[in-house]
This record gives sequence, structure tokens and C-alpha cells, in this order.
Amino acid sequence: MTAQRASPHPEQHPEQHPEQHLASLEAGEPLRSPAGWSQHGTVDSKAEWAVQFPVHVGVDTGKVFHKMVARGPDGRRLGAQVVPVSREGFDAADAYLATTFPHVPRSRILVGLEFAGHYGFTFAHDLHRRGYQIVNVLASVTKRLKEVEDNSPRKSDDKDAAQIAKLLAQGYFVSYPFLSDTAAELRFLATERRRLAVEQTRHRNRLLAVLDLAWPEFMRHFSTIVKPTPLALLQAWPLPADLAAAPRRTVNKLARDVSQNHMPKPRLDALLTDARTSVALTAGSEARRAEILRLLDRLLLVREHAAEVEIRLRALVELTPAARALTTVPGIDVVCAATIIAEVGDPHDYVSPRQILKLAGMNLARKESGVSVRGRLRQTKRGRPALRRQLFLLAGRWCQQRGLARAEYEALQARNGGAKISAMCAVARKLVPMLLHLMQTGEEFRAEVWLERHRVHEK
Repeated sequence: MTAQRASPHPEQHPEQHPEQHLASLEAGEPLRSPAGWSQHGTVDSKAEWAVQFPVHVGVDTGKVFHKMVARGPDGRRLGAQVVPVSREGFDAADAYLATTFPHVPRSRILVGLEFAGHYGFTFAHDLHRRGYQIVNVLASVTKRLKEVEDNSPRKSDDKDAAQIAKLLAQGYFVSYPFLSDTAAELRFLATERRRLAVEQTRHRNRLLAVLDLAWPEFMRHFSTIVKPTPLALLQAWPLPADLAAAPRRTVNKLARDVSQNHMPKPRLDALLTDARTSVALTAGSEARRAEILRLLDRLLLVREHAAEVEIRLRALVELTPAARALTTVPGIDVVCAATIIAEVGDPHDYVSPRQILKLAGMNLARKESGVSVRGRLRQTKRGRPALRRQLFLLAGRWCQQRGLARAEYEALQARNGGAKISAMCAVARKLVPMLLHLMQTGEEFRAEVWLERHRVHEK
């Protein structure tokens, strides 16, 4: 890679001149961490922190290659460089920065990456390993500001990378979390468990759709199909004709063994009667039977994989104090605790529960303009949906008839005209300070303490 000619219009950092940058480098001054800087700090505090870096590098990531634009101490942005996703490409990018800015150490170069899904993660970790400071510029920021750059809706990788380099000095970025091995494994497993749950739902719905034609009466006798007894009966006799032709003693033994004598004889008799008089379609019976068996195999395999993931998650939760503290909260199981920790990251990065609410997209906002426009107060829903979903489901469990937040839920519902969802979302928001405290301290949840404090706040 070779350096491109600088832009003819220098864009000086307003807070510090190039000579001051180089002087601080020669003096070996350490970086200052302004008060309030965190993963979700204010824009001003992040801009104050970013200006200490004499070199800003913007990277627009892609699957095959990345585009990189550097902005030196003089404020000029150099030409875009192509960074192939390979060992040679990453080494060439490092060599380009070293030769272009020979007097600036890697630790004083701030690199902002706009990730395209998971593309760019390998480059971020490679740069971090070499000593560069890595942050993340959200794609929503560059999308909204793309017309400000040149008063044009034009979009290109070169333009995006140059815009990212400029946005760093303005504080429009968030930190990129480099997790420990345990935290990274916890995040990966929580994500896999969520995807397995989606697959399980898809296979279950497909199986139910097939049974609507192949055996319409089957689900009248069971509350859900994912219980051991209905799965075992379908594996042995996929179609009603198969069950009707089976020996009664064999059917009784299988139902008794699998259900552990919990399936009453009248229900089994009713199932056998429906099998003999079923209105199921008989055309293509062989194909339907084979499809049901294949769907059962896939469903059982996904359930087996989910069980294996949960076992590993349970072991990791025991090794993570923050996650272990969450499991002491009523309504939080291993999967819920692991998902919350995986989405939040290091709880000590947060100085206020409002940052967790913003991360989850549960912070409130409304449209206001003068005295004529005053919109409804709503959740922004611009955060991480998995975290928001877990908090909402937890609030639902706390709002049940015997839940710890039932009284507050009913009061909120009465004040909001009977709006159940709004009241449940309000309860979820009120749980966040308690959850953050437990994650940061590792303390166990005590219901009596929470109820006492809650009564004090109500008064």
C-alpha cells in the first residue's frame, strides 16, 4: 500500500493542533480518560477522549475486503486503501499505517470500524492484538449523515470510510467489547441457544401443519407436542392407521413407560378411538409417514443440541459471578442469565441503569416541537432486541398472580387505562437498576430487601 495525496482542504482538530499532538507523543504523556467515558458515554466525553489520538482511521468493512481511510495529525484525510480479508492484507494495512505515520505509535492511533454484520470482527481483533485502539461507529450514524459530507445521497465504500474517520473526532462511536474467553464463550453459547430455540419452533410448527392433514385428531389429546409421550407415540405410529393396527398391549406399555403412568387410560382409549375413525387424508400415506419421522428426527436432534448447550451454559454461569448472581432472582434461569450477560458485557462498564435501558432500546422518547407537537411517550427500540426480550419476559413473570411486582403492575395498569403491555414494560424498566446492582456486586437477590425498598419508594 502506498500513501495517497492528502486532501487540499485540511480539517484541523479544533481542540488540539498537530504540533501539540507530536509534542505529547515525544513527552510520552499517557492518555487521559475523561469523566463519564464508558461504552455508552456522552458524545462530548467521547470527543474529548478521541482528540487525544493524533491519527484517526475509518474502516468500512466487507466480506472480501475492507476500505480504510486515515486522518493524520494535520486533519487531512488520505486516500482510501483496500484491505483484503487475509493475513497478507492485514499485515499490509499495519505496514501502511506504520510508514505513513512513522512517529505515531500504534497505541495512539484510533481505529473506528463500521461493521457489516459479523464482517470486520477478524480485522478488529487483529488490530487490537497489534496495539491499536478500536471503537465501533454504528451504521445508522453514517447512514443518517451521508448527505452532510458532500450534499449528495451517493454511497460508496470510500466515502463511508472517510466519513467514519471524521466522525471519530466528533465522538459518534461506541467502544468495541473485547471479551475474555469465558465471556466470549458465554455470548456464543447464548446466541446458539437462541437460534436453536428458533429452529425448534420452526420444526414443531411444521410437524403440527403435517398432522393437520395426516392426523387431525391427535393434538386434541395433548396440550403440546413437545412432551415425551406424544413424541414417542408419533415415532412408533406416525399415522392413525398405524396406531389402529397396533396391538393394544404394546400401545399400553409404551404409553405407560414413557408417561410414567401419567397418561390416564380414558385418554388413551379416546386416542385409539379417534385413530380408528380418523378423517385424515389417506392419499400419499407413505410420503406423509416418512415426512413425520424426518421431522421428529430433526426436532429431537435440535432439542438434544439445546440440552447440550444449556449444560455448558450452566457451567459457565457458575464461573461468572455476575451471571451467578442473576440466577438468584426469581424468574431468571440459566439461559436468561447467560443472555443478559452476553448482551450487556462487562457490567462494570456502566455507571447508570439508564445506559442498560438505552442498550436494550427501552429508553423513552417522544416527538416534541413547540407547543403544537407533543407525541406519545414510547420506547425507542433501537437497542439489542435479545436483551429487551429477556427483560420483558422477566417482567411478565414478575407480574403474574403471585409475582413480586403484581401489586405495582396492577397499579400501573389502572393508571394507564388498563394497558397491560405498557404496565409490563414499566415494570421491566424498574427491574434494571436492581439487576445492574446484582451484576456489579455479585450479591444474591433477597426478596425481603427488594420489597422493603420498593415500599419506601412508593411512599
